[in-house]
Amino acid sequence: MLTFVQWWDQLRVQQKVWTVVLVLCVPLIAALVVHVTLIQQLRAVQQQHEQAVQSRGQVRLLLSLAVDIEDAFRGYLLTRQDEFLKPMQEAESSLQPTVAAAVELAGDKPGLADAILGLGERATALLESKHSLIRRVQTGHLDKVLGYVRSGKGLALSDALRRDIKNVEGTLDRRIKSLAAEEAGLARRAFWGLLLAVVLGLALGLSSARLLTRSITRPLAALQSSTATLEKSIESGGKAVSIPIGSSDEIGQVARTFEGMVGHIHRHIRELEAINGIGTEINTIGPDGLDGVLRRITDRASEMLQVDVCLVMLRHEKMACWIVEAASGPWHEKLHKTVMLWDEFPIAVRSFETGNPSIGEDLRSDRRPATIRRNLMGESLLSIPLMSHGKPFGVLMLLLERKVAENEWNIRLAKGFAEQAAIAISNARLYEEAKRQSKDLLNRLRYLESQAETLAHDLKGPGERMEELADMMLAEYGGRLDEKATRWLRRMQGYGQDLSDRVENLLEVARVGAMQESVEALDPALVVGDVLKARAGELEERKVRVHVANPLPMVAGHRAYLRQVFDNLISNAVKFCKDRPDPEVRIEACLKGDLAQFSVRDNGCGIPPQQRDRVFEPFVRLESASAKGSGIGLTIVRRIIELYGGQVWIEPESRDGCTVMFTLPVLGMLDSTRPRAAVSPERSEREGKPHA
Repeated sequence: MLTFVQWWDQLRVQQKVWTVVLVLCVPLIAALVVHVTLIQQLRAVQQQHEQAVQSRGQVRLLLSLAVDIEDAFRGYLLTRQDEFLKPMQEAESSLQPTVAAAVELAGDKPGLADAILGLGERATALLESKHSLIRRVQTGHLDKVLGYVRSGKGLALSDALRRDIKNVEGTLDRRIKSLAAEEAGLARRAFWGLLLAVVLGLALGLSSARLLTRSITRPLAALQSSTATLEKSIESGGKAVSIPIGSSDEIGQVARTFEGMVGHIHRHIRELEAINGIGTEINTIGPDGLDGVLRRITDRASEMLQVDVCLVMLRHEKMACWIVEAASGPWHEKLHKTVMLWDEFPIAVRSFETGNPSIGEDLRSDRRPATIRRNLMGESLLSIPLMSHGKPFGVLMLLLERKVAENEWNIRLAKGFAEQAAIAISNARLYEEAKRQSKDLLNRLRYLESQAETLAHDLKGPGERMEELADMMLAEYGGRLDEKATRWLRRMQGYGQDLSDRVENLLEVARVGAMQESVEALDPALVVGDVLKARAGELEERKVRVHVANPLPMVAGHRAYLRQVFDNLISNAVKFCKDRPDPEVRIEACLKGDLAQFSVRDNGCGIPPQQRDRVFEPFVRLESASAKGSGIGLTIVRRIIELYGGQVWIEPESRDGCTVMFTLPVLGMLDSTRPRAAVSPERSEREGKPHA
């Protein structure tokens, strides 16, 4: 026979809650019903008591009206003045409403209501008799009226009416006392009943709280404390977690589910560790490249997922078919690079198109010609799509010789392995494609370099010979030719020289970036100092003032290239500000994140906005500039700056003169302790000499 505790533990949480609610609520509801009934009875008695009091007031008012009728008649009889009839008139107007109100208030007592009606009729009869006597007096029959008064009949009628009214009033007084006593009794019963209900509710509430604590609160606390041991259980390598909850309700089921979940977590961790280890292995690209990655994928999939055959089949977009890129075990030699028809693997097609795993069972029972070759490899099949950037590019096929149900496949582990395999295949394909493109690009660059050098020499030779021929003709026949022929020969000589110079300039532009040395830490201030020293004579001759901000941020690069950049920019600035009476060049720099931004500013003629982009193209010269030059200075600057990942441009806000801006990778923060250029800008400005 089950004990209460055993019976209670077998109940579900909902049943326990309903049991507690019933145990708590049924007595409280019963007590509440009784209390409400007592309150309703008390309200009914209070209403009857109030009606009785009001009814007594109306009866007393009726007595007052009867007295007013008698007194008004006597006053009029003695004085013969109509003023004494006003109380009678007022009593006449109030008599019927007073009787009606008293009858309505005494409606629950038929005998009392009849008595009040009778009093009203007698009071009305008394009033009529007084009116009759008054009319006799007014018509001159005073003697008869006085004889009636002396007989005492009228007085006896009035006294009898007042006596009966007082009897009814006494009846009402007794009723009022009875109702007051009944009201007090009901109030006491309601109070003690309410007190008993509160005590009973507290007792039942405490009992229910203890039951709920034992059934819900304590198990939940045990479940919460057990969750804290989950991490320790995982770290301990799969130690089982036991929760001390013995009930079979929902909380007990949650406890059992939690224990099972811990086991699942341990299995998942082991699977993730295995997938991670295998992912590292299959993602390693060795000398065997993509083929080696594919072979490792199929072999490790067979071992981990315990299948008989594993295939990696990729879709060939142009032929719309499957290509078997790799197979596990001896099947690789048989199936490698085999072309499979698209419809030959409908399960693989389904997983490829839906992006979800697809399962096939009892495959060998399908004897259609399109599937016979596939069915030779297994009885059951699991196809997992291989995804890259959310799009499928192939499938991982897992086959078993025996027939298995859908729930026997470890789909989660297979999906995790397929994700790692897809990443490995994508990386290997990208790696091989990058190697191929790099090799092709290197070969093409070498070919272009050889072609450029050959073309340059082929072009340079005719130019030099044209110049030499013109020199020889001028030397031999210069004195015998007229001015026009001499001018043409000199033009031919200039064209030959120009052709040779252009070819040399093109070779110079092409050689930018050919330097193979490692970058070094460079102080731009020292590089600018070298450039200014080399151009000291030119700057002194043209009276150009050069101001260099100090310090300049350290950059990474090649010293020869950086010197060429500053040399070309300073040379351009000097050329285009020669017409100014006070030519000036300013070199400044600031940090922009991980880049150093330099500016070379002059106060020369400037560059029109529509030509600020064209000046970086080869052999482009300003139409307004009369200075000589090859037109490739800024082209070389751009090639060098872009070689380091920087940018070069003409400052668009420049109005007076020109400002060339460029960026280079910064090496370190500004350091005011680094050595300065040979002459400081302040000293240069004080002495009025060019900065050198």
